[in-house]
Amino acid sequence: MDFTYRTTWTGSMGDAELKEMPEAGGNALNGEVFLNTSLVERSRVLTLLRETVRGNSEKPSRVVLVRGPVATGKSELLNYVTEEAEAAGVTVLAATGLRAERRTPMAVLGQLLLGGPLPQQETERVERLLDDARFTAMLRDCDSEQEEHVKARVMRALSASMARLAEQGPLAIVVDDIQHADIPSLQCLQHAMRELRTKPVLIVMATCTGPLPARPLFGAELLRHPRLTEVRTGTLSEHAVGEVLTDGLHDANARHLAPAVHQAAGGNPLLVRALVHDLRTDAAKSDEDLPGGGKPVIGHAYRQAVLACLYRSEPEVLAVARGLAVLDRSAADGFLAELLELPPDTVTESLRELEAAGLVERDGERPAFRHPAAREAVLDALGCAQRVALHRRAADHLRRLCAEPPVVARHIVASGHVDDDEALDLLCEAARRARGAEDAAFAVACLQLAESVCGNGPRRSAILGRLTRLVGRLSPTTAGSCLSALRAAFDEGWLAEPEIPLLVKGLLRQGHFAEAASVAQKCRGAYDSWSVTDALLANGSVRTTYPALREYLRPDDGFAPASAPGSDAVAARGGDPGAKADAALHVVLTKGCDPGAADLAEHLLQGTRLSDTTLDPVLSALSVLVYADRLGTAAHWCDALLREATKLGGPGWQAQLSEARARIALRQGNPADAIRYATNALGWMPAHNWGVAIGSLLATLVSAHTAMGQYEQAAAHLDQHVPDAVHETSHGLALLNARGQFYAATNRPYPALDDFLACGERMQRWGIDQPSLVPWRSAAAEMYLGTGRRAEAEKLAQEQLARCGPGQPRTRAQSLRVLAEAAGLRRHHHLLREAVEELEPCEDRLELVRVLGALSRSHHALGELGQARMMARRAWHIAQDTQAEALCAQLLPYGGETGGDQQAGAGESTATELTDAERRVASLASFGHSNREIARKLFITVSTVEQHLTRVYRKLNVSRRRDLPHDLLADAAC
Repeated sequence: MDFTYRTTWTGSMGDAELKEMPEAGGNALNGEVFLNTSLVERSRVLTLLRETVRGNSEKPSRVVLVRGPVATGKSELLNYVTEEAEAAGVTVLAATGLRAERRTPMAVLGQLLLGGPLPQQETERVERLLDDARFTAMLRDCDSEQEEHVKARVMRALSASMARLAEQGPLAIVVDDIQHADIPSLQCLQHAMRELRTKPVLIVMATCTGPLPARPLFGAELLRHPRLTEVRTGTLSEHAVGEVLTDGLHDANARHLAPAVHQAAGGNPLLVRALVHDLRTDAAKSDEDLPGGGKPVIGHAYRQAVLACLYRSEPEVLAVARGLAVLDRSAADGFLAELLELPPDTVTESLRELEAAGLVERDGERPAFRHPAAREAVLDALGCAQRVALHRRAADHLRRLCAEPPVVARHIVASGHVDDDEALDLLCEAARRARGAEDAAFAVACLQLAESVCGNGPRRSAILGRLTRLVGRLSPTTAGSCLSALRAAFDEGWLAEPEIPLLVKGLLRQGHFAEAASVAQKCRGAYDSWSVTDALLANGSVRTTYPALREYLRPDDGFAPASAPGSDAVAARGGDPGAKADAALHVVLTKGCDPGAADLAEHLLQGTRLSDTTLDPVLSALSVLVYADRLGTAAHWCDALLREATKLGGPGWQAQLSEARARIALRQGNPADAIRYATNALGWMPAHNWGVAIGSLLATLVSAHTAMGQYEQAAAHLDQHVPDAVHETSHGLALLNARGQFYAATNRPYPALDDFLACGERMQRWGIDQPSLVPWRSAAAEMYLGTGRRAEAEKLAQEQLARCGPGQPRTRAQSLRVLAEAAGLRRHHHLLREAVEELEPCEDRLELVRVLGALSRSHHALGELGQARMMARRAWHIAQDTQAEALCAQLLPYGGETGGDQQAGAGESTATELTDAERRVASLASFGHSNREIARKLFITVSTVEQHLTRVYRKLNVSRRRDLPHDLLADAAC
C-alpha cells in the first residue's frame, strides 16, 4: 500500500523553481496578465499534482485532499488539476459545494454526473436515480450523518455510472469546498471511492479548515483510503509577495513594497492580489513610478477581499471576526467568548483560523486585525442594530470587569446609549483623561453624548462648558453651535455661573456686544456678590480688546474696578495666570511699556502649559511681549507654543497662534513670513469663524503685501467683508492702520491721513493711546510731510517720542526717523544715527531700511555721495532680503548698483590688519545688522560676534558701531 503524503509549503521558492512553474490560472488585472498569486511558491506541490494526474492511468484510484485556510489557493490548485487532466485526455467530473446548498440533497453529485460526458440514455437514468435519492433524503434529518440518506441500490447504481466512465479511460473527480457538500452526496461519494479503488480514478477534493470539524464521518472514511495524499496550503512568504508585486506592477522598485504589503495582507494570496489592484489604480491616478509613495495603498479592493475571506469562512469565524472588530485591542479570547456567547474552544480555534488566513495577528495576548482598514471594513459591513447591540454588550461586560473608563466609554459612544448615571460618569472621566489629537476628538464625542442625555442643571452646564472649549480647539467651524447652546441654556436658567464667562467671551468674539452686556446685567441681578462675570468684564484684556463695550453698559453697573491695575499688580507673581496676563496687557496698553509687565509675561509663558483654559492668557502674554518690542522673545515662545499645539492637535489653537506669529514676523520686518503664517491661520480656521479677530489677521496680510509691493493682493484683502463690530475693537484699529499704510504706499496721502487720525481719535477716546499698539502719530506726520505741513508733522513726532519709554526701541526709532525728516538737515544726521542704534535690539528690518534710506538722503544732501551710496546699498540689500520690493524701488538708483565703490581701495587699506573673520563681522555690522543677524548669517555664536567686534574696535580705534568704515567688504553684506 502506498504511503500517505503530507505536504505543507511555508518556505520560499527559488528563481529556478519559479521558471519551471507552468503558466496556469493567470489573472487579468487592468487588461494585463500577471503571475497567479495563489500559485506562487507552490512548484513542488504542482509537480506532485502533475505527476499524479499523468500517472493515474496505470495505477488504482488515488485521493488528494487539499486543506487550508480560506483564500490560500485551494481552488487554484484544483483548477490546475482540471487543466492538467484535460490536457492529458482524462475525463473530468467537477463540482463545487455551496453553503446555500448544504441542505439540498444530491446537489454536489448532481453537478458531477449531470455536467459530465454521459450519453443521453445514461443521463436520463442518472436523473431518475437522483430524483429517487432526493425523495428518500427528504424523509431524513438533513444534518445527520448517522442516518442512511440514500438507498444502497441507488448508491450502487450511481457508482456504476462512474465506473463505466472509468472503463472508457482515466477519470478525475474534482470537488471544491467539500465542507459545504450535502450529506447524501457525501455518502454516495464514500460508496463510489470504495467501489472505484481498483479503477484509474483520481479524486481531488478541497476543504477549508475551520473551528468545527466539517462532516466528521466523511473525513474519517476518507482517511481509510489506502492512497490518500493530503496537501496543506498556507500564506505566502515575503519573498513570494515580492515576486507577485514585481510581476503584477511591472516595476522592479515594487520589491520595496513587499514587507509592507506582506504585513498588511499577512501573505494571504487574495489580499495580496487586492492590494496589487489598489496599487495599480493609485499609480494610474497619480502617474507615479512607485505607486502609493512607497507604501501599500489600502483601497476598495482590499476591503472587499477581507469581507470575501470572512463570508467564505464558517459562521463562527465570521462572528468572531465581528466581535474582534468591535472590541479591537481589548479582545481577549475569554472576553470574546463571553461577548459572542460561544464556547471558548470555538473562539480560540476561530482566532487561530483567522491568523492562519493572514487576517489577524497576535499583539502579545491580544489578537487584532493586521490593518485598521480590515477592521473598518468589518464594522462597516455590520448592520446598525447588530453593531449597537455588540457595543452595548461589550460596555456592560467591561463595566463588570472594572475596565478603564476610556475603554468602556468607547463602546458607550459607539452604541449611543447611556443607561445610567454610572455610564455618564464614565463618559465624563474618559473625556477628562483625553490627551492628544485622536483622544481629544474622542473626548468631544464623549461630551456630546453626555450632554445630550444629561438633565438640565449644573452638571450639564459643566459638560457643555467643557464641550465648548474642546470644539473651539478641534473644530472651529462648529463652535457656533456650542455658543448657541450656551445662550439657550442661559435663557432657560440652568447655565451655571462658572460657565457664563465662556458665553460672554463667545459673544464678544462674535461682536455681539449688546447681548454680552445684557447677559452681564442679568447676572448682576441674579447674584448678590461680585460674580465671575463682573471680573471678566473688568479685566484688562477685555477692556483693551473691546473698549467700546463700556458704551453698552450703564454707568451704574459698576463693572470697572475702582483703579486700573498698575505696576504693583503686575509685579505680583501669585494668582491666576489669566489675571496676571490681563493685568500686564492692560498696563502696556494704557500706561506704556513697563519692564515689570514684560517680565511677568515671559515668566507666565515659562511656567504655563498650553490647555483650553490657558490659551487666552498665553496669547495675552505674547501680545505684551510684542507691544514691549521684545520680538525675539515673543517669536521664540510663539514657535514653541505652535509646536505644542500641533502635537496636541488643535486647529483652533494653531490658527490663533499662527495669527500671533504673523504679527510678530511683520514687526520683525519679515513680510513674507508674516503672509505665510497668516495664510496658515486662515487654513486652520476659515474667515467666517474668526469673528472680530479677523480684523487683526487681515491687517497683517494687508501690511505685509503692501510692504512687498503687492498692492493688488493687499486691496483684495481690504475688500473682504468684516463684521461691523470689528471697528469697535482693537482689531479694527490694526485694520484701519493697515489701510492707511496701503493708501500711503499707493500715493494717496489724504485718505491715509484720515485713517491715521481716525485711529488716534479712537485710541484717545478708549484710553489706549499707546504708540506700541498703533503709531498713528508718526504715520500721520509722514503724511503731513508729504503735503508740506512740516510744523504739524514735527509736533506729532515730538508727541509720539515723548510717549515712548526706554523699553520701546522700535517705536522710538519710528518717531526719531519722522522727527529727523521734519527737523531739517541740521539735526537730521544725529536723529537717524540714534534711530539705527535703537533698532538693533528689536530687529525690525523694514524700519531699518527706512532709516538707512533717510540717512542716505541726508548724506546726499550734504554732498557726501560715497556715504549716501553706501547707506542706500546697505538698505537695498536688507530690503531685497526681506522681499520688500516697494522699498527696493525707493532706494534706486544707489541701492541697485552692483559696481565697486571708488573708495574701496581706501577702505581696504584702513583695515589691512583685520583678519578675514573680523572683516566679515565688521562689514555686516557697518551695514546695520544686529549681532544676532550676523551670527545667523556667518553660522557662528553671538558671543563670537561680540569678541570679533571688540578686536575690530581696538584695531580701527573706534568706539561705536556707527564709526565703522562702510567700505570694508561690501560684498559680505549681500
